[in-house]
Amino acid sequence: MVATPLTPDDPVRLGEFRLAGRLGEGGQGIVYLAHAPSGEPVAVKLLFRADAESRRRLARELAALESVAPFCTARVLTASVDGPRPYVVSEFVNGPSLEQRVKERGPLRGGELERLVVGTATALAAIHAAGVVHRDFKPANVLLGPDGPRVVDFGIAREDGAATHTSGLIGTPAYLSPEQIAGSPASPASDVFAWAATMVCAAAGRSPFGADTVPAVLHRILSHHPDLSALPARYGALIASCLDKDPARRPTARALMINLVAPGVHTPHSTEDLVRIGSELASSPPDGREQTAPGRSALTTRAGRGRPRGFMIGSILVVASVLVAAGIAAWLAFGRPAGGLGATSTPTAATGSSPAGSTASSPDGTTSPDPDGTTGSPPAGNGVKIPPSFAGSWSGDGVSSTNPLAGGPKRIEVELEAGGSDAAWAEPGNNCTGRITLQKVEKDTLVFALGANTGGCIAGTVWLTRKGDLLTYTWKDVPGLGLVTETGDLSRSP
Repeated sequence: MVATPLTPDDPVRLGEFRLAGRLGEGGQGIVYLAHAPSGEPVAVKLLFRADAESRRRLARELAALESVAPFCTARVLTASVDGPRPYVVSEFVNGPSLEQRVKERGPLRGGELERLVVGTATALAAIHAAGVVHRDFKPANVLLGPDGPRVVDFGIAREDGAATHTSGLIGTPAYLSPEQIAGSPASPASDVFAWAATMVCAAAGRSPFGADTVPAVLHRILSHHPDLSALPARYGALIASCLDKDPARRPTARALMINLVAPGVHTPHSTEDLVRIGSELASSPPDGREQTAPGRSALTTRAGRGRPRGFMIGSILVVASVLVAAGIAAWLAFGRPAGGLGATSTPTAATGSSPAGSTASSPDGTTSPDPDGTTGSPPAGNGVKIPPSFAGSWSGDGVSSTNPLAGGPKRIEVELEAGGSDAAWAEPGNNCTGRITLQKVEKDTLVFALGANTGGCIAGTVWLTRKGDLLTYTWKDVPGLGLVTETGDLSRSP
């Protein structure tokens, strides 16, 4: 990889390692080319954040990576978890990323492509065997070293089974799996989907689901089969099965690897199984219509003669993609709306009241029943009032968001009047203002519905929880997909 010069803000040394240039920058930190005391080149990743949670996450990931076979990734040499600026030192892979290789020289062909397919599938099987979910497998995270491809950047990887460290969309939109877009956490199956999309990019020279707008890309992932005609014929059905919209029908990374290196060996997803799955997909695109992407599709263009088991989940996810696209479109049109990627079955813009039958979720995603035994927020005008202990003008400047397009921090202002059934709400930085309507009063929490209001803000649910002299503010795009959360503390004005 070619390093660019250091900027004036970059350190010149981290521990015993002398920095020589920048190799790249991601959501978690900056990667530098550096030299060890021996003169050996190394890669040093300096994390942006040094808070306790970031340090704990880094320690977990380093522990998990110790069990990943070193042939398939850049070997970790050392790390500083407890110092003032956490960083990781790893082996320097002297080669371009797959993204750079495709951009500069076009698609891979012949043996070069075959070595990539087999090498990265083997790497993914080793990563999953170590109990690690990568969560951001994409061309930029595959380095083409002189001794073979290496999968790198576990900055948002986690131990399988560990709690996710954020909610919302994690990863690169063009390589997200359908279930991630629908709100499910990343899993080994979503890594397999991203691997297959990456291999299609390597063979075709372009992202399989396009690279125009985020809403369009997400819609294609959920509702279209990509053009696989650039792949060698013997890989077509195998990679088609990895791109199944239903994660349960995808092969595991281990089965994928075995079918690539020993096609005659039977696995739960043997070559025969995968050819059958590929044929079923060819017979029935998930949206029930003919393939509309340009070029010949390896999955053919025939409409369904019998829909695979993944059809129903695919149809549901198509609806989800429209909701996600609507929210992002609002963001593009109005600046950053009030947190949401999902413009859903929203509360009424004028009053902020929730539609009948909507689900009143708590901040952790659980639902709570209404007094009449049904699930959902009570309608506006249900008699609940703001208690005197909550009354006052509240504001906070440190509200953060899991919105991948704009994470904050941002300012929130709320005006609560004792005995009232609604309140003034504002996010001044984005010109979003309006009324929030009280839905429920719990022991220490008020639950409000936030309408679309003015300024193009996305509707959702607001929780205000007493915590000493502060109010904990939580916003989530529910009812709806629940992909984005905003949290922070508000203080009462004197």
